[in-house]
Amino acid sequence: MSDCFVHASDLHLDAPLGSLGLLTEARRRDLAERAAKAWDNLVDLCLEREASFLVLAGDIFDDAQAGVAVQIRFHNGLRRLTDDGVQVFVCHGNHDPLSEGFRPIGDLPDGVVRFAPGAPQSHRVTLRESGDVVLVSGVSFGQRSETENLALRFRSTDRHPGAPHVAVLHANVGGHSGHDPYAPCSYDDLTAAPVDYWALGHIHKRDVRPLPNGSRAAYCGNLQGRSFKPAECEPKGALVVPIVGDHFGEPEFVSCDAVRFERSEIVVESSDSIVDVRDRVVEAAHSIGEDHSPRPVAWHARITGALEEARWLQDSVADGEFVGEIEDELSTALGGGGLCRLELAVRTPVDRQAVLGSGDLFADVVERLQQLRQGSTGASDGTGPAEETTGSEDVDDLLLEGLPSGLHGVWREIREQHPDRLATAIDLAEQLLLVIYAGAQESRP
Repeated sequence: MSDCFVHASDLHLDAPLGSLGLLTEARRRDLAERAAKAWDNLVDLCLEREASFLVLAGDIFDDAQAGVAVQIRFHNGLRRLTDDGVQVFVCHGNHDPLSEGFRPIGDLPDGVVRFAPGAPQSHRVTLRESGDVVLVSGVSFGQRSETENLALRFRSTDRHPGAPHVAVLHANVGGHSGHDPYAPCSYDDLTAAPVDYWALGHIHKRDVRPLPNGSRAAYCGNLQGRSFKPAECEPKGALVVPIVGDHFGEPEFVSCDAVRFERSEIVVESSDSIVDVRDRVVEAAHSIGEDHSPRPVAWHARITGALEEARWLQDSVADGEFVGEIEDELSTALGGGGLCRLELAVRTPVDRQAVLGSGDLFADVVERLQQLRQGSTGASDGTGPAEETTGSEDVDDLLLEGLPSGLHGVWREIREQHPDRLATAIDLAEQLLLVIYAGAQESRP
């Protein structure tokens, strides 16, 4: 095989899975045990690709006080790697800083380097296939709340002539929202350092981008998804980076996760019965299970749309009848996972005539919208008077009273600047008002 190395990060080996809601305790334990195998899958990947080395860019453990059992599991994987000639470089991040209570169970196997806090440390690696040399530099967090720009420290690292340079860093580059600003830095800071590949950790969403100087900065994402956050609901794993002479090739993503988290939406129609909804849910589960096979899937489903039996469905979900009846079938379809959360966003359908007959504000607005629609249609085909395109003067007042405040500016812009879009805007406004009306009716005792 050609020379390569593997880049992984944010293993969080001792972190529990997030809320699995509707699952039984037995299924929760089973998924937790399966998720722990993601580390074994990463080790297998390194061995299968005959990688020269593995870099782990921080947050190996979810807590600095990692327990004995999880550290033993980590050590067992390291031994498998080093026994096969794979060197390993480990940096620690904000979850497992080296000076805040971290107690290693013993020395790391020969062939494993744990970067210390402070100045970046550099090591030369001789590649398996070509015998060429790669320089690997890295630094660990010494404290959880690392506020210093650690990327600046890599500017002083020495280069080995003809050897491409990998830098291992746990940091928030570019101010990613949703993540604490630990070791904050910019992509310009990375570009300024003599580094060819930045093996980054901390951000759980995968992101590989070229830098202006020809190098790459890569977040490989976390090894195993653990919740229904958007960044967790995608394949998780590591990057395999080819090494060609004095440069690195395009990284290849390979999934290593043992449990997949998935969110999806199921749209129902007003004519659907409860049985139809059940069939739609089961069908969606089978499709998702096939997409992610052989991994079990932890599933968050959201049902949307208008349904005549919306209230009945809501009641059956609330008391557990709906899910209980199909729980085992869903688990089988999802490869041993299951439906963890079921969110309902269904409403009772409301027709225009029912609203017009109510005699309230909604009826006034819908009636005026009908008049405005007729004027707009007539103007568009040249059969109606131009002044009708604006409708009666109080339509705006009614709309601004009936529509959410966030849509007021949008409505005015369409009326004033885009009269050609008026008919479409009217249809959308009416649909929104009918939804609001349905919600108002259902909320009444």
